Amino acid sequence: MTKRMALSCALLLTLSLTVHAHGLPETGNEPTEIKLCDFAPEHDLRIPVDSKLAGGISREEYDRVIDRVEALYTKIVAARGATLQINRKWTSDEVNASATRSGKTWIVNAYGGLARYPSITPDGELMVLCHEMGHHMGGFPRYSGFGSAWASDEGQSDYFATMKCFRRIIENDDNEAILATMEVPVDVSRGCQLGFVSAKDIAICKRSAMTGKVLAQVLYELGRRRGARSAEPANPPAFDTPSQAQVSATSHGHPLAQCRLDTYFAGAICGVSGLVDFGGTEGVTGACSQENRDPFGFRPRCWYKPASGNWL
Repeated sequence: MTKRMALSCALLLTLSLTVHAHGLPETGNEPTEIKLCDFAPEHDLRIPVDSKLAGGISREEYDRVIDRVEALYTKIVAARGATLQINRKWTSDEVNASATRSGKTWIVNAYGGLARYPSITPDGELMVLCHEMGHHMGGFPRYSGFGSAWASDEGQSDYFATMKCFRRIIENDDNEAILATMEVPVDVSRGCQLGFVSAKDIAICKRSAMTGKVLAQVLYELGRRRGARSAEPANPPAFDTPSQAQVSATSHGHPLAQCRLDTYFAGAICGVSGLVDFGGTEGVTGACSQENRDPFGFRPRCWYKPASGNWL
């Protein structure tokens, strides 16, 4: 994928030739696939099924994660007059995921190479698929190129992932028991206690933030590879080192890993309900926002510029 394609997420989005049956595994006879809206920026890593690098999650865990996304979103997408199709590309060596559309079919491609990345967890895979659902359902801001007006941009898809998708899918899990196996940073605990009151909601917030950290580290490592399109700095992403960058206009492409961690964390701690959709043409509805002078949980300035004159 060229830089221009990765940045615009355009042109081929409405020309997809993917015609897999919904929910079916690969058969080896699939037609040529045209896809954009990748989770990770362009890089050179591939992890085949039999690779010595293979780690991550099992095929059974991978399928369970996809089942959970389908269980929530199949009916939601159908209510919007479309069909959700998640392609289970377990044998693919791509360390990525992608989204596209073909008519009224909303497509998410789950590549096995990413599931086999050594540090990917079931929660990490789930949040990646939430990011791809965010391209379809994340609202404003969106790409604006030919054929891409339907697609929420990369930062917004990350914000959707923690705030609208991941928290809804895990809401009835025993999140406090899951957190007992993690070392949750003080910054995460403090942020989640600011955003929520109940122990249940605080636990969901913490698990969401910690999963965002897993993905940010993966993105950082991929971005440090030779030939990677992103230019990750020397220091890895951390909760206590938020990005100091401030864009002059909203960026639609992939932010750096620290900025993406900041976005995952913001979505996790925002107290607006996951049931409230984001606005389609403005950044206030369904979100925490600097436009509304919310003190935290808003989209980070490292990729998003609030509406003029209203931020703190």
